Amino acid sequence: MMKMKYLLLGISVLLFWSCSSSDDDSPSTYTFEASGLPTWQTDLTSNDADPSWQDIDRTKYESWMYVTVKLEDELAKHASTDDRMVVFIGDEQRTRPANPNLYDDGSVYFVLTIGGNSTDREINFRLCYWSALLHQLFSIEERSTFTPELPYGNTSDYEPPLLKGSGKYPVQQQLTVNMPSQAPFTPADGDRVAAFVGDECRGVGIIGQPFTVFRTSASEPIQLRYYSVQQGGIYTLLQSITLGENEDNTVTPSF
Repeated sequence: MMKMKYLLLGISVLLFWSCSSSDDDSPSTYTFEASGLPTWQTDLTSNDADPSWQDIDRTKYESWMYVTVKLEDELAKHASTDDRMVVFIGDEQRTRPANPNLYDDGSVYFVLTIGGNSTDREINFRLCYWSALLHQLFSIEERSTFTPELPYGNTSDYEPPLLKGSGKYPVQQQLTVNMPSQAPFTPADGDRVAAFVGDECRGVGIIGQPFTVFRTSASEPIQLRYYSVQQGGIYTLLQSITLGENEDNTVTPSF
């Protein structure tokens, strides 16, 4: 009978040690899922109404200013021949709708001619871009001097931040994710880091370099996911991160 008690006690201790050891070995800061290279990307598709821009009456203007606009790479990926761009001064459309020039290297340019009069000096230019594939209207405003016969912006590759005029994601911040001193993998070429809100991807980049995070509000919690080539899978960090009000943020997650 005594031997039986010791046997049962030994089994109980062994089971307790096994459960405790298993719990200690389980990570509390992340989950891991085997996966191929994920196709993470931010869905910029919206449901804006197609703007009814028409041609302008060119006889109303005394002089002309020219602008060549290069689309940001993120928008250029979605460009099509049905896209259009115009410039407003105040509430008045001052250019005819311009269609894009699509190049084999992936770059996209718009060439616009802005009408003006002698009363136009320091004015607000509102640049509006309609993306047909994204069904979204992007609009930004900049203050500048109307200078007839001279280009507005830089003479080469004027690339305004049109993404900041997104109505779907009005809050955009730069995020840099640095690698902690201890991680369950070794970083490698092909690794990716992404910011998520729930299951919705809001930005993709690589470790140590800034990338854009798209948010509907500054209060949205961000969760990081990391794809490791070495481990062939995705690490999901369980702890949400908080981005500051500054445009540039740097975080070092804990694995």
